[in-house]
Amino acid sequence: MMLSNYPKIQKVFSQRDVKHGLSLFSEEELNHVEKLITEIDGKFFIKCQIKDKYKLAKPEEIVRQLFIYKLISEYGYSKNRIDVEKVVYFGSRDSGFVDIVVMHEDGEHPFILFEVKRPNRRDGLEQLKSYCNAEGAPIGVWSNGNEIIRLHREEPNIFTSIPRIPRASETLRDVLAERWNIQWLEKNDELKKGKTTLKKILLDLEELVLGNAGVDVFEEIFKLIYAKLYDEWKGTIDPNYKLEFFVGGRSPRDVKRAIENLFDGAKRQWRGVFEPTDRIELRDEHLKVCVSFLEKVKLFNSNLQIIDEAFEYLVPQVSKKKEGQFFTPRPVVDMIVKMLNPKYDETMIDPACGSCGFTLHAILWIAGGKLTANGLPEKAKDFAQNRAFGIDFSKKAVKIAKAINLIAGDGKSNVYKANSLAPFTWDDEVKSGLRSMLLRFSDDTEKDRENQEKFLYFDFDVLMTNPPFAGTVKEREILKLYKLAEKGGRFVNKIGRHILFLERCLQFLKPGGRMAIILPQGIFNNASAEYIRRFIMEEARILAVIGLHENTFKPHTGTKTSALFLQKYTDEEKERIRQIKVKYESEFEEYFKNLENTYGNCNWDTSIDEENLPDEVKAFLESYFGEAEKIEEIEEEVETIQLEENEPEENESESRASLKELVAEFREIIDILEEKKVELEKINNELKMERYKKIRKVYTRRKKDIQKEIRILNKKASDLHRKISEKTFGGQIWLVLNDEKIKKEFKNFWLDGKVMKDIDYPIFMAVNKKPVKDNSGEYKYKRNPDGFFVLDEYGHPVIDHDLDEIAEAFIKFAKEQGFNFWME
Repeated sequence: MMLSNYPKIQKVFSQRDVKHGLSLFSEEELNHVEKLITEIDGKFFIKCQIKDKYKLAKPEEIVRQLFIYKLISEYGYSKNRIDVEKVVYFGSRDSGFVDIVVMHEDGEHPFILFEVKRPNRRDGLEQLKSYCNAEGAPIGVWSNGNEIIRLHREEPNIFTSIPRIPRASETLRDVLAERWNIQWLEKNDELKKGKTTLKKILLDLEELVLGNAGVDVFEEIFKLIYAKLYDEWKGTIDPNYKLEFFVGGRSPRDVKRAIENLFDGAKRQWRGVFEPTDRIELRDEHLKVCVSFLEKVKLFNSNLQIIDEAFEYLVPQVSKKKEGQFFTPRPVVDMIVKMLNPKYDETMIDPACGSCGFTLHAILWIAGGKLTANGLPEKAKDFAQNRAFGIDFSKKAVKIAKAINLIAGDGKSNVYKANSLAPFTWDDEVKSGLRSMLLRFSDDTEKDRENQEKFLYFDFDVLMTNPPFAGTVKEREILKLYKLAEKGGRFVNKIGRHILFLERCLQFLKPGGRMAIILPQGIFNNASAEYIRRFIMEEARILAVIGLHENTFKPHTGTKTSALFLQKYTDEEKERIRQIKVKYESEFEEYFKNLENTYGNCNWDTSIDEENLPDEVKAFLESYFGEAEKIEEIEEEVETIQLEENEPEENESESRASLKELVAEFREIIDILEEKKVELEKINNELKMERYKKIRKVYTRRKKDIQKEIRILNKKASDLHRKISEKTFGGQIWLVLNDEKIKKEFKNFWLDGKVMKDIDYPIFMAVNKKPVKDNSGEYKYKRNPDGFFVLDEYGHPVIDHDLDEIAEAFIKFAKEQGFNFWME
């Protein structure tokens, strides 16, 4: 449909503040209404087909006239049965004007009421319900020209959705009694053409019944989705099967009985998602309303954005923010799958799988397209059943993931509820399901036995994940499993969950395996994250970094993120790196001697000129210890600090306050030590002079007590000296020169720099400039020149983005570089 064919309508709808649309109407209807519009003194007016008068051609008035023409031409209603702007009264109060009224054949009682002036879905729905209740009309229709809701008022304040508007020759009963098969549903699917989304339907249901239903909304809606998927699956198997997921003229009890039968069938067909004893908890009346809204949407196809949107809505917002579960938009998933190119004979895992978008789209990639009535090709089916795995800590996420993967894989799912970061907490089901994927160490029996017990290292070819951004890990049992949790020679008290996920993902990969992980942008450019970048480069080759737009995970977060693509080093590649380090060993020893000569007299209180520090030293200090305090800036404050006061001053960092307190405490202990040494010297002198045994015994006991106190004070002074040294430039340099463990770390850091120069390789870099979402977090869709949505093969609007172009550019780069997973 070309809107340019209707220049007057196009001009009215081209204004920036227009909230109405035209996607519900045919070219013939638009052509008719275009002829009703005339221009007078630069303004457009439209002739009302009922009142025979001209009105200002506002967008809502054009939509009203389009519906009037549709009622006349398509539904067969005569003009004398149609009225506009009918006054509606609540008692003696004038409430407002109904936009369009279709009367019963008697011409006295309202049959259908239309609300088209309020383009907002929720506002329009509320207004429509109030009109229907006031007039007693059995049918109400809300639309903004793009979306439409048709309600049947069964009782006051009880509304169900109906699949279509009755024609003039039909009764409401005729519409309610209709049955349809999967072909009819596919043709009339209301998720097509941008008319609605599953999320919007669920918002409508929350407004109508779910808000006060007294049930777990996620559980009950997902039961209905599960039952509906089963009903549609049966329809794809048998083209003559009449769908059972509908309301029609059935009573609430009959509707519930039919849905419960479908739910039981789904539990039998796809085991492992719901327990056999699970039942639908919605009241009969509430269930009927829910079914009426869901009956005319088709869920069983390969476009899973509709399921994901519903999932995002159903999982409580507070929980999502707390857990950092921000589900990955499908264009991002598709880009990553396309770039990593999983093969049918490879294994893959997502250790933070959510609703299993990466897993499923990998299956679809291998299938070469979409799910069909005949299921998956054999190679894709084998991949789904035996080679694709997922882990997630959220019970609800696993439930959705299992359902989707079970449908895709024809009955088997490898999705497990577990904490990927803590394999020691895994139950027998998880261990049994993943044991075959453990990495084997054939040349090291002890390491192999340990891995079989601890489930640390795996043998996966491909990994794709978007781990939780939010939250920290504090459990020491978990921290001890990861190199990145060790800093300054000790395990940190807490660390970002996503940082540990990065290391855990590399543990899941076999040597030579490849992965993509979405991480906050700070990992890539913050100076404090240098140690993470160094760790990455020690373990894997960086293939690509794709900067994602800040709107990608809105409305939940505006965190800037990037997708990092890695290929884990093989044993041969690690040996090459080892040989490069050996080559530079002697050069490092000479370099270190020069450092000792220059900074050998450094201590924690030495003033250091940062400008003259070698770049390698400066980078290591920041990476290993973090930000250092300048001792000159706190020296004069130390004298006045009160040790018993632990609260930092206003606008003073905790780190700075802590250092001041440490220095003050250290100096106090040094003073006490000097006093004890003086006291010990006096006692030694007394012992030399004293001849009486009893008095010598007293002195001897006192001497031992003082010596013990000195040992304790020395130990405390040593501990404090180290803590202070970790926080000042001079102290950090002293530790590098005098602590063997830190010296070894510095040596590795220095040698890593040499390795990076020797094995210098190109990295594919790109930035997602065209965001998949707008600032409010809504998807941005492609439109043709006339402003209408561009539709995909399923009839759904196509998201507007540039990620496909990025994936294609990477594939070209990968082939030029000879990446093995893109070699023909």
